[in-house]
Amino acid sequence: MTKEDVIVVGAGISGLLAALALSKEGRRVLIIEKSDSLGGVCRSYNVDGYQVDTGPHVITRLEQGPLKDLMAKYFDVIPNFVPHGKYYVRIKGRVRPFPWNLQGWFAFDILPQIDRIYLMKTLFAFSYMYNTGEDLSRKSIKDIVGDGLSEPSIRFLNYVSYFLTGASINETPVERIMDNQSYKNRSTNIFETLSNFLMKEGATDQSYVKGGLQSIVTATVSSMPHGRVEIKTCEEAVRLYPSQKKLETNNGEYTYNTLIYAGYVSDIPKMTDEVPGDYAESLRRLPKANSLTIWLGLRENIFKLQGSEFWIDPDPYVWALPISNYDPNLAPKGKQLIGFAFTPRDEDFERGKKKGMEAILSTMPEIEDNIEMTHYQNLIPEKAAWTTKAAPADVKTPMDGVYFVGTDTEKRSAGVAKAAYSVLNLLEVLRRDKVR
Repeated sequence: MTKEDVIVVGAGISGLLAALALSKEGRRVLIIEKSDSLGGVCRSYNVDGYQVDTGPHVITRLEQGPLKDLMAKYFDVIPNFVPHGKYYVRIKGRVRPFPWNLQGWFAFDILPQIDRIYLMKTLFAFSYMYNTGEDLSRKSIKDIVGDGLSEPSIRFLNYVSYFLTGASINETPVERIMDNQSYKNRSTNIFETLSNFLMKEGATDQSYVKGGLQSIVTATVSSMPHGRVEIKTCEEAVRLYPSQKKLETNNGEYTYNTLIYAGYVSDIPKMTDEVPGDYAESLRRLPKANSLTIWLGLRENIFKLQGSEFWIDPDPYVWALPISNYDPNLAPKGKQLIGFAFTPRDEDFERGKKKGMEAILSTMPEIEDNIEMTHYQNLIPEKAAWTTKAAPADVKTPMDGVYFVGTDTEKRSAGVAKAAYSVLNLLEVLRRDKVR
């Protein structure tokens, strides 16, 4: 039986970033990954000459956010990023920029004016409750908005809810709407909060990574110090014995000083009997945020705008991101690659694929004659949806020497930025526990 200093279970981006940081700080790290590839839902691969990502991704909070902090401290190789541009909302064939601030709301004429006034009042109410210390993690957006909006406006808010948390307007906490760049420094001044929340420009710190998501994985792995990190793929963790500090895999057994679990924390109660009952139940309750992605390779450039679109009308909702607009090398010369992400995902994958294509073609019929490549992905882009009934787990666990990392341990942001936040939180907890 091999004794390891640190074992990281799972080579998604959270596990890789954690392994990089710990190895750069002098720890010896073994990464165990059940699949034959690294990156999880943060990687890229080739389909008929097009390079697709594992779902459309935009890297958020890049100017002053968690990934930038990690890159500055631990990366030897820094990926290149291209500004995302604007988010656009498409309703009934009309397209408008997403309303990030007061001016945007006044110009957002694809929703009824009376609804926009109502929503502005609601945003002020959010800000007031945020500053009074009221628990907004248990209040849903629907609780605050009520029934006073038209159907298009309800669909719009429902879309935003799914996009932010993976849950509907009935389950998305108000607290998630208030999440912003000053999250770590929550203001007690209502005027400061209102100014930041209602007057700021949106999406100015969001980018697409040139070369696709694989560039982030490649930069992370290539920055790991030689001889300090060992990666074993096609090896699955099957049983955990925290009291013995022992991990059993399909290929053998290991003991460890510290174990960082970067898989689905909701699966931990299946792996060990040493989880307290109430805690195990809270982990089981974490719902996964499921998504379908359809990648289309087009013979012509249909999407001209630098940015992405939210399609509110179709069932299911659609997020369209033309990634070859950011990096033409992701598609054959003169052609275009677009990722369409759908939430909520239909539980029947084949039925979901059909509904997804119908949503695309009913919204933009001109696409159909230009399609030369179609590729489907059945994904879990966030390892847990944050709802009013279930909040993410903590990185610190009641099991000795066992810590969690990943998007199911963090509330802030989404995607790669959320993973990076969880890694920074993990490093701080390890520092406090004096295990680094």
